[in-house]
Amino acid sequence: MFRLKPLAAATLLGTLFTAHAALAQEEQLESSTIEAVANESAEANTGTVEEVVVTGSRLRSSTYSSISPLQIIDAEFQREVGLIDATDILQNSTNAGGQQIDLSFNGFVLDNGPGSTTISLRGLGANRTLVLMNGRRLAPSGVEGAPSAPNISLVPQLMISRYENLLDAGSSIYGSDAIAGATNIITRKDFDGLEVQVFADSPDRNAGESSTISAAWGFNTDKSVFGIGIEYSEQERVRYADRPWTNECSGNVEITESGEIRRQDQYYANLGYPDVGQCSSLSLAARTFVPGTPFGSIYFTPGASNGGWGNFSESGDPYTGLAADGDGDGVGDINFLNYNLNGAPSDLNSDLFPKSESMNILAYGETTLEGDMNITPYFEAMYNTYEVNQNSGEGQLFPDVPALNPYNLCNPDAENGVDCGLAYDAYLTNPSIVQNFANYYLEAANCFGVPAPFCSPATFGLLTGGYGAVPTVPIVSVRGDRNLVDVEMEQARLVFGATADLPFMDIGTLSNWRGDISIAYNRSEGDSSRYGVREDRLELALGYYSSTNTPCENDTGATLASDTAGCVPVNMYAPSLYPVGTVTGDFATQAERDYLFDSRDFNTVYEQTLLSLVLDGDIFEMPGGEMAQLAVGLEYRNDDIQSNPDAVARDGLFWGFFADKGAFGDVSLTEVFAEVQLPLIADKPLLKELTVNLAGRLTDHEYYGENDTASVKVGYRPSEPFLMRATWGTAFRAPNNRELFLLGSTGFTNVFDPCYVPDSAIGGIGDGAGEGAYIPERDQRDPELLANCRATGVDPTLANNGGFNTFSTEVQQGGSLTLDPEESESYSYGFSYEQDFSNKFDLSMGMTYYSVKVENTVIEPSTGFIISDCLYDEAGTGASVFCDRIQRDLSDPTDPRIQLMDLGFINRDLERARGIDYNLTFSDVIDLGVPVDFSVNLTANRNLERSLTFTNPDGTVDFERYEGEWGFSEWRALGQVRLSWDRWTMNWQTRYLGAVAQDADAVDDFSDAFTASDTCLGPPDDELCRDYAETGSYMVHNVSLFYREDNWTLGMGVRNLEDKAPPLADPTEVTGVKARPIGVGYDIFGRTFFVNASYNFDIGF
Repeated sequence: MFRLKPLAAATLLGTLFTAHAALAQEEQLESSTIEAVANESAEANTGTVEEVVVTGSRLRSSTYSSISPLQIIDAEFQREVGLIDATDILQNSTNAGGQQIDLSFNGFVLDNGPGSTTISLRGLGANRTLVLMNGRRLAPSGVEGAPSAPNISLVPQLMISRYENLLDAGSSIYGSDAIAGATNIITRKDFDGLEVQVFADSPDRNAGESSTISAAWGFNTDKSVFGIGIEYSEQERVRYADRPWTNECSGNVEITESGEIRRQDQYYANLGYPDVGQCSSLSLAARTFVPGTPFGSIYFTPGASNGGWGNFSESGDPYTGLAADGDGDGVGDINFLNYNLNGAPSDLNSDLFPKSESMNILAYGETTLEGDMNITPYFEAMYNTYEVNQNSGEGQLFPDVPALNPYNLCNPDAENGVDCGLAYDAYLTNPSIVQNFANYYLEAANCFGVPAPFCSPATFGLLTGGYGAVPTVPIVSVRGDRNLVDVEMEQARLVFGATADLPFMDIGTLSNWRGDISIAYNRSEGDSSRYGVREDRLELALGYYSSTNTPCENDTGATLASDTAGCVPVNMYAPSLYPVGTVTGDFATQAERDYLFDSRDFNTVYEQTLLSLVLDGDIFEMPGGEMAQLAVGLEYRNDDIQSNPDAVARDGLFWGFFADKGAFGDVSLTEVFAEVQLPLIADKPLLKELTVNLAGRLTDHEYYGENDTASVKVGYRPSEPFLMRATWGTAFRAPNNRELFLLGSTGFTNVFDPCYVPDSAIGGIGDGAGEGAYIPERDQRDPELLANCRATGVDPTLANNGGFNTFSTEVQQGGSLTLDPEESESYSYGFSYEQDFSNKFDLSMGMTYYSVKVENTVIEPSTGFIISDCLYDEAGTGASVFCDRIQRDLSDPTDPRIQLMDLGFINRDLERARGIDYNLTFSDVIDLGVPVDFSVNLTANRNLERSLTFTNPDGTVDFERYEGEWGFSEWRALGQVRLSWDRWTMNWQTRYLGAVAQDADAVDDFSDAFTASDTCLGPPDDELCRDYAETGSYMVHNVSLFYREDNWTLGMGVRNLEDKAPPLADPTEVTGVKARPIGVGYDIFGRTFFVNASYNFDIGF
């Protein structure tokens, strides 16, 4: 449970002792998603007119209108269709796109660390989407590394009024980062009395229940407003096993030439192995590997062996390529499903969605003092805590066991040890293995003329004799190793300020001037703890540092951490580490576990201070009688990050886990800005309105000096109901604190090197070229790949590792103070229409075309991206700038191993996003025996372009397009219908995603199971297959029914009414879990029932 830290106490005390009131009550929007273009009165026509500030402008207005393209999402309607989480609401809006980060990214390395969620507008990335709360910047938050974007998981759920997406460049109004636009989260400020609200949902299947309860109290008087609310939310975990679409191994998804979708494996079955079903990714444990020997991994088979290893058996024959059948039953001795972590109990117990808890306290207030200036001090305070517990599933642990280790399987002098050379000879002289060898080569090559009775491994001199003691690599999985992470975050946000009328500025034509001065302070703190095996302790316990391989002895002078003391010898061949079927085991004794396990702890603090002064008012009367308005302002901002790893994280002391040195630094900037709105013409024939809005901002950045941004917006009404508008603007994004201050971190990851000869092009005993030789006619690699390999110093016909071409490779990453800022140019044009020819119904519609071009984009390339861009470049010259990020050891042409890959940030050329936004709203009263208010709201986005351009040093251009691919469907739409009668309301919402496919250049060639496919044997008896990563259109429906009394509301409904599952896609082609894409808009929960109730106690002030 939560505990209030000093920061929370300070926030609450500040709330209670410094405020009397809160921001004025804002009008509640009726439709769920509208475009703010029509002049909607902020108050009734009689009485005082309240002035409002619309997202996308610093100017006050008596109407809620905007020239800028602006999408408004009403939180109340979203709640009525079962959506209260800001992450779900924003990521599923029609303006979002690309890969969205949510809590299903469990076990992934994320910029903001574990447990964080973000929002990416237009698919341009979270770093290019500015997030505001009540018009002020929300600071980044997270844990580990260097968080760079606000964590949307920290946003309250039931205390939000609406979300406003500004859909053009907002840098001239709000400053850096608003390249794709800005999301403004507006909190509720309409509390009157005591309101208690409960929201709970329960999936149709087991697990995943959530509940949220909130209580808020506030009052309004003539001079003062005050409100305070507290909210608690809890989300139960969902395991892979809890949903039918993830309760399986991650498996094949392939399509045949005739269009049949296949999942069943054919490759292993055709080689004589027991059926592995659909499982494609074989992450095998409970086995061991003996380097430098002809045989591969041997698997734990308690009480039996097809060789001389006691309790271990060979899985595949190294000379026939077939399954090893030592007992002569016609089926391979090893069933890989009994050793596969993919689909094992520990894997299916992993989190599809983790358990989380959050608490939010929100307060606001303002009071107007006596006097002509109407000085109004105000404040906002928010405090959030958030906890998430993630289980990503145990992986493999495969340390080197020294030759003379007393537990080593291949140490003849060890307990239960054997001479692995003699054990291998025992396998090759096993009668069943000898018979299989003879059958294979008599059929393939008449055993090269050797008489059948003598066609055996011994005849061909394949017996090796004794090896003596040799090192081994046990491959196991250990319960609780590196799979559990606990995250605690807290965030405090304090805003203090005052507004005042400035009558002394009513000079000449100047009038109605008002000032707003404020200070906003954001502080987030995150703590994470991950548990796992310490590599340095394990090495000491295995005898790494002993000249005689004696466990826990260090006679080589190696410098070890002081906390490696208390060493306990570890037996890596204890049967408890090799549970066949269960796969994930444990060390033999608690003492071993206690010594080896440690926690990897991180503390990350991000602080942001923002000082702001804004003056706005009327400057002169325009010819049409309207007043021209001007806003000028000054802002100062400081962002400071202190991301502190402990020694385990900093030095990468976990086995097989990367080092993260954190980030330390701060950056300051000062900005001046101005905005002017000129209503050039008003109330003329065919010129009802012609308004021009101009804005500019000058930014003086500590590292990047002066940068300017500007925008021009034009609104033209030939008549009252019809608005035509156009906008143009530039935006600026200085590299954030992650890109600047992330310290150089290194780690190891698996990298596939296509320059090595593939397994299919390596000869065997029966090939004329000889065993292990390169056979060119079997090499299906593209000529461009081979040319790029040669251009980078690798002969792709000599680099040969026996077909095992995935290597553990060191990678490094880090920030850079030499990066250039990103710059963008965007424009939009469109129209909106609100009919006025009939008062029987309401109809409005609009369309906006947009284009965003971002130059000098800052990217953090992945290993796969670097390999692809360098080695698969169509030019075949090896001239890609990313080739310089691959360092190889070229001393041995047969093994030009990659030594290091540089994943550091880099500026590249440009990205572009183009599309069209549509909206339609209709409402009427229909007679169904009783008058029923009927309304329809439709928003849609058509994605015309999402592209990335690289220009290589040799002038060749690499142009990638993503529209129509996963996350960038051509169409996204959201339709909503509401029926209201008497005290009842029925809601229906449909969300639509268009069909998607993978990049055409990445589509595999059709092949059979002996080359690249897994599910097709190929002609003459079968078809060819390839990986499949396409899906048709996708729709989910939410429906609800609510009943309202004067002081209470009760409603219930269903999300994902049809229980629509996420689509299938081959896991090698699309980011996802269990062959189901994540982060691109598909529901992973399934059908979910929800209930919402609220009660208002008339307890005022």
